[in-house]
Amino acid sequence: MKAETDLLQRLASGAESYSANQRVLAKYVQSHYQTVAFSTVSQLAGLSGVSEATIVRFAKALGFKGYPDFQKEVRRLVRADLKGSDRFRLSPADASPLDLVLAKEMENLGALRDGFDPQAFRAALKALRGASEIFIVGARATAPLATHVWFGLAKLGLRASRALSVTSDTYDQLNRLDRRACVVVIGFPRYLRELVELLEFAKGAKLATLAITDSAFSALRGDVSLYAPAESASFMAFHSAPLVLINALLHELSLADRDATVAALDRFEAVADHRRFFHKE
Repeated sequence: MKAETDLLQRLASGAESYSANQRVLAKYVQSHYQTVAFSTVSQLAGLSGVSEATIVRFAKALGFKGYPDFQKEVRRLVRADLKGSDRFRLSPADASPLDLVLAKEMENLGALRDGFDPQAFRAALKALRGASEIFIVGARATAPLATHVWFGLAKLGLRASRALSVTSDTYDQLNRLDRRACVVVIGFPRYLRELVELLEFAKGAKLATLAITDSAFSALRGDVSLYAPAESASFMAFHSAPLVLINALLHELSLADRDATVAALDRFEAVADHRRFFHKE
């Protein structure tokens, strides 16, 4: 079963504890989740044969605030399963050059703000601050995000390295890490199998792990996980929300020891001046 269908796995695995009506509803959702993604609660009640109250109670029993939040997760599952060609065909051809992208990215940013978990964020900061070395992994569309994290950490004077693809060498690098190191894996739908497997390898090696991904239902699960919506309205990945989350993480890290941050930035500027990194008139 695909990693994206973790919600469906939960619906199936919990069947023994469900009431008779909840089992009927769970079975309907598993078989028709594409329909559920765009059905009102009253429509779903008619289609599944259970009451609206049963649907709302069931959504809350699964840990959602109500049916709208449950439906959002089902929609995320459906969109995560779409291929690039499907996304391209579904995107409107008559939208202005910016409107389509801006609307979706603003939706993602709003969801990031509304779903922000301060406790998980603090745990991520603690894991990074306490690490002897930070190893960041991103591949394909998330390779630029991994580079951004690595550059920020290195600029702060922290010991950091990166992998922008997963090869046998990547596993060698993981195997050589100090046991106090932290592995950061960045991935969004459609989740790359190689990232999922690498993260599991790191956890098996008893390394601290941080996943930056889109949802609690993601196939990527670290010891600590931070979530940033990355729903796309095109064949390309939309990563404004993940970048905002990463920048917030780097900013808070920089504030943990202001003197050390200033010293690290001064060292950077000294090298930049000496080697003339930046163009001047």
